Amino acid sequence: MADVRPGSPTAFEALVDDYDAARPSYPVALYDKLGDLGDCLELGAGTGIASEELATRCRSLVVTDLGPKMLARGLTKHAWPGVVCRAEALPFKGSSFDTVTGAQMWHWVDKPAGPIEARRVLREGGRLLLWWNESLADGQAWWDRQQDRLEAGNSRYRRGYRDVDYNAQLGQWFDTTPAEDIPWERTLGLDLYERWMRSKSYVQELDDVEAFIAASLADLREAFPDGQVVEPFVTRLWRFTAR
Repeated sequence: MADVRPGSPTAFEALVDDYDAARPSYPVALYDKLGDLGDCLELGAGTGIASEELATRCRSLVVTDLGPKMLARGLTKHAWPGVVCRAEALPFKGSSFDTVTGAQMWHWVDKPAGPIEARRVLREGGRLLLWWNESLADGQAWWDRQQDRLEAGNSRYRRGYRDVDYNAQLGQWFDTTPAEDIPWERTLGLDLYERWMRSKSYVQELDDVEAFIAASLADLREAFPDGQVVEPFVTRLWRFTAR
């Protein structure tokens, strides 16, 4: 796809409260598949959703984000070092890390600058680990209607916009392995689900955000009359090894 970025990464600065409150985490099974992380750099750490678990599994952790408010929110909860910077211009010496990770963020990274920078700061044989949560609710009426509204209201949005072959994209700089999927689900009350919708940059770019939220909540109340939204997810993990 020509454009896999249907919002703006800087939009999250205004959404930090909703993002921190309602964004999904990642299943423990994902972290169990990461292996030895050694000295780890997390790109696009945001409010620290992945950072806490990463910190328990690596020798050292440094986190980055291009948004100072997002990064500050994570650092108010945790004590590891953090740097405001872009993934394409990292203020670290070459060969500084055993692992570079990116949770729910690599689609924002410019190519080829991002892969080149990740490769530069990795030690020989180091790994770039990327993962995303994706909803598996396709075919459920509430979800399909929500996606229809997004596509109608945001000309840059297409469902499945992160369905990219990252092995093909990064194979010039890294050895690749097939992506791996970890299925899971979460249950969320309607109030938090609303906050999750509001935390999405492509929702905030709609002409009428409130109309979208109202219609989507009406569908959810019909589908989940007890007010508890059960949403299936898959976390897709991509692994790359520096040559």
